[in-house]
Amino acid sequence: MDDITQMPGTPALPDQQDAIIKVRGLKTAFGEHVVHENLDLDVKRGEILGIVGGSGSGKSVLLRTIIGLNKQASGTVEINGRNQSTLSRAEERSSRQDWGVLFQDGALFSSLTVAQNVQVPLREYYDLPLDVMDDLARSKITMAGLPLDAACMFPSDLSGGMRKRAALARSLALDPKVLFLDEPTAGLDPIGAAAFDGLVKDLSVSLGLTVFLVTHDLDTLYRVCDRVAVLGDKRILINAPLSDVVQFDHPWVKEYFGGPRARAAGIA
Repeated sequence: MDDITQMPGTPALPDQQDAIIKVRGLKTAFGEHVVHENLDLDVKRGEILGIVGGSGSGKSVLLRTIIGLNKQASGTVEINGRNQSTLSRAEERSSRQDWGVLFQDGALFSSLTVAQNVQVPLREYYDLPLDVMDDLARSKITMAGLPLDAACMFPSDLSGGMRKRAALARSLALDPKVLFLDEPTAGLDPIGAAAFDGLVKDLSVSLGLTVFLVTHDLDTLYRVCDRVAVLGDKRILINAPLSDVVQFDHPWVKEYFGGPRARAAGIA
């Protein structure tokens, strides 16, 4: 079995040897407000893990803490065998090449074209000739499902779905091992959301990517996620395949996965 059955309130952890992300005893707080307390989470290499939880449960905070944008109060975060708290500045810089991030709003630079946005991480980490960077940017733009003529467009020229794909292209620029996606289908119509889900699934399979996906979209959970981790009560309540999660005995889980939207998505 992939996961160990545990008592309610205790997260099930996968085989630790197969985990590319390991979080242990994590505490995050903003002043007196504690967001996470004694949180444990493993993410398996090559899987798509969906992170769900109620509003204010700290889903995006967890993502930002794992990638080092928020400093944890205590606990450890290990990515690809590296304890992020013990790295030197040079090691930290090297470690960050292991992942790409698509933030909730895309976070594209409005004054740069799509190609220039994709080239930002390439310029930060490598000293490459311009023609090589142009070729790499075009490759990532195509990989993200955008037409090549989008390369010279600015974010303001793009639809919402195209901006998501442009941000995805930038997150793939350094050929990461892990992709962090924060609400990637938020604001997209159902057709656009389904197409984006399919793209993420295809990229995960073809590139061997591990995907850490924060979402509230039940269709996304059903379509692409190998496992689902439920964040609540300041920790991970359960981390298991969706079929097991929907049976988990917790009030929020029952309400979330037992409602009409879950039935419409084919979950309940």
